[in-house]
Amino acid sequence: MRAVLSALLLLAACGSPHPLDGLTRSATASAGGHDFRVNWNLETAQATRMNRVFRPRLDDVLPAAIAATEQVTGCAVRPATAIGDVALVNMTLDCAGR
Repeated sequence: MRAVLSALLLLAACGSPHPLDGLTRSATASAGGHDFRVNWNLETAQATRMNRVFRPRLDDVLPAAIAATEQVTGCAVRPATAIGDVALVNMTLDCAGR
């Protein structure tokens, strides 16, 4: 019973930002064949890929994460700020026009 409860708690944390990141807003979006949970504030964002894809390429995931983030935040992602891997992409937002 404890193992089942522990597993459920771990799964509930998937896609959640670290509490100290200050990312207070959250939404889901799809882009480029990938599903993302996007967590953001007015300065930064994290896109966590939520779908299962066998060996996705970073060249495919990065543009999809940027598109999903811009879709849900309404802000532009600053050029050359999207860094991460195929699971989690961190980026800086430009919300000046918002």
